[in-house]
Amino acid sequence: MPNIYSTEKFEKEFTYSGSDLGATYTPENYNVPEGSYSTDPYNGAVRVSEMKQMVKTLHDNQISVIMDVVYNHVYNASDFCVNQIVPGYFSRVDADGKYSNGSDCGNDTASERSMVRKYIVDSVKYWADEYHIDGFRFDLVGLIDTETINEVVTEVHKTHPDVIFYGEGWTMDTAVTKDGYKMTTQPNSTDVP
Repeated sequence: MPNIYSTEKFEKEFTYSGSDLGATYTPENYNVPEGSYSTDPYNGAVRVSEMKQMVKTLHDNQISVIMDVVYNHVYNASDFCVNQIVPGYFSRVDADGKYSNGSDCGNDTASERSMVRKYIVDSVKYWADEYHIDGFRFDLVGLIDTETINEVVTEVHKTHPDVIFYGEGWTMDTAVTKDGYKMTTQPNSTDVP
């Protein structure tokens, strides 16, 4: 289930091998449709219009669209735009100043931080509002705190009550930056809808 938002693979140099699905789990920009699906990938307006037309066509044929989202890490934490503005804010950093790596992708997103939470909530709402996505499957949701997931579901359901949410609630080792937060793991499943 490849991502439909922009990933490092295309943005750096698109070369589709047909078997490199790992590249779809290297998020670079969460709010831009992936260029490899577009007839003109270097034109953002074309990416957006074709993505919206694709979703509409699927809906016209009674096919719902579930988007696989990877908010648990970014492609390169030190190069990620938010971390460039406020170093380390978007990512979890341990006591030694190293990026937490529960995702096994080199870094974990600090969803427990207020502006990171807002970014995730706004991003999911954006996809539901602008592209009429019918559901979201959260990759490694066990690395995202329950408050963030609850806020995502609450905010999206205000205008799209039928959107579905699910994710991989595995317990993973991550260095949470604030006390008192629970991760969205299977043992904590009663804390989320």
